[in-house]
Amino acid sequence: MSQVVVSPTTRHEGHSKLVLEVDDNGIVTQGNYLSITPVRGFEKFITGKPMEFAPVASSRFCGICPITHSTASVECIERALGIIPPKDGLVIRQLANMGNKLHSHPLHELLILPDFVKDPSASLAATVRIQKMRKIGQGIVDITGGEAIHAPNFRVGGMQKNMSEAAKRKIIEMLNQYEPIMKEQVDFMLATLKGNTEVPKKLGVHDRELMATDLNYGNSDLFETEYFYRFSEITPKSYYPGEIGMEACTSIPMIGGRTVEGGPRARLMRFKGFGAKDCGDFDPRGAMAINIARAMEIPIALARARELIQQLDTTKETLKKPPESGGDGKTLGVGANEAPRGVNVHTAKVKDGKITYYNCLVATTWNIPTIGKATEGQHYKWAEYVVRAYDPCVSCATHMIVVDEEGKLVDEAMI
Repeated sequence: MSQVVVSPTTRHEGHSKLVLEVDDNGIVTQGNYLSITPVRGFEKFITGKPMEFAPVASSRFCGICPITHSTASVECIERALGIIPPKDGLVIRQLANMGNKLHSHPLHELLILPDFVKDPSASLAATVRIQKMRKIGQGIVDITGGEAIHAPNFRVGGMQKNMSEAAKRKIIEMLNQYEPIMKEQVDFMLATLKGNTEVPKKLGVHDRELMATDLNYGNSDLFETEYFYRFSEITPKSYYPGEIGMEACTSIPMIGGRTVEGGPRARLMRFKGFGAKDCGDFDPRGAMAINIARAMEIPIALARARELIQQLDTTKETLKKPPESGGDGKTLGVGANEAPRGVNVHTAKVKDGKITYYNCLVATTWNIPTIGKATEGQHYKWAEYVVRAYDPCVSCATHMIVVDEEGKLVDEAMI
């Protein structure tokens, strides 16, 4: 028995590490995957600020999925205040999320290309297609959100403003441009992934629960009724063996006392009947199935974006402005949004217009402990393939308060 350490792992967002116990044949007997991105304390400096600051700050968690953080942020505050945004505000908000997914999923394919595409010409052609798709996806977010990265139109109570008819026609045109490029790229990726003969067929197989609230956007009601009452959270020191937990920068969230997996496979299995028929020779419970499901989600996101833009009435209000002194300080608002890589959950309490409590359980936080588990049973050389299948957004996930089991501070220097 020996230990293999991969640090940092590569071709994903943020900094993370694999600590693998392996047998004499190099087979992983215990897999530990942990974030080593320093804690930044977003939730702490949001607390005490005006409620409109929360979506502004949380969208800065990272540059890959700022839209889902803005969405979960405004929604948790709206639910704490009992506010329902206007229909067309929600349509634009959902459309921005589809734009983010039309950008983020192709970006993941760019990151895994070196694993599966050895022909330089084929890799270059795929890269060109991917970059065109990303540009269009970001363009849709730019129009709907006001900016492609830290979109300022997301407001508590809806979206700051509606768009013009010209902007609506522009988005329709962009979606039409996206479709043929996407079709060529998705066909290429599915054929490449399913036709791979080198990757073990059961790579990344695990027995953990899949967690999903919606096929496209997210459903906070479903999260509250199905998952939240089974939720628990422990410190990394309690989860990881030995000294590993002292280095890990995320808490360990669980459903029913076990870690879970969120993301494209979870969504497609629950809402589209995804399974063995879609995965070629690969096990539908494994890492390659996640890559395949992610590719299959792109045309689903495109179809949903088309539905949304057709539903939008550009003459209607999009914002129901909340009272500046709103909030009782007691009601916990829960906002659950389906980020490209899993369920992103923000929770908040508001009193007199100011945040009195804020917490985030972002998509990769849920997936991190399951990723480690999923490396077990195969040679360690495949472990990073497993990591990349989850498309981890590690910087988003580094939100931890270092306390002991009694809630006492463990080490002030680490904060």
